Amino acid sequence: MHILNLADKNPARLLASLRGILSGADSSLQIDLTGPGSLMPDTALMIFHELRARPSTLRVHIHSHTCLFDGSILVWLTGNTRSIRPDAWIQVSSISSFSRQARATNRDYPGAVLAEEPAHETDLRSIMVHMDEYIPVAEIAGLRVFPKDLHDLGILDVVGDPDPLAEIFNAIHNPPPPADSSKKTRRLRSKKGGSGAA
Repeated sequence: MHILNLADKNPARLLASLRGILSGADSSLQIDLTGPGSLMPDTALMIFHELRARPSTLRVHIHSHTCLFDGSILVWLTGNTRSIRPDAWIQVSSISSFSRQARATNRDYPGAVLAEEPAHETDLRSIMVHMDEYIPVAEIAGLRVFPKDLHDLGILDVVGDPDPLAEIFNAIHNPPPPADSSKKTRRLRSKKGGSGAA
């Protein structure tokens, strides 16, 4: 299990962390997302493309311990399989008018967008195009979608999968009870009784 901390807002550190995780993997690995589930759109696209460029033989399971928004959803979706904390949710931003309308372009460069459009909106459009490969963005935009519905969308294998980190924390904070001391006491008493009778 490898942790990718989305709270780290430094794109270079996030990229280096992800590259370290991927380079040390054999045929499969699990990445756990922690921290607030919100990434700058450009950072999310960078992480998405790094994950997509992994070898086709490397299977990645991505588990989210946090609720996810927009670009962080895209990172999560890039896993071959995925799971999420049972009470967490994802939320895609409402599709604004810029996404519904045709882009204003230059006829000589049809793929270009007017520079007046804020950069984060251009990146958010790219994120939504990529997300649409996995989930019906237009249907869920503006909604908070919980694990049951994520399962119905076919992007979760099992509803309410246990949170792997929660199991570790429970084991640390709630260690198993010590061996039954009453059995030891009985054995000791029977030995004492046996020696007295002899």
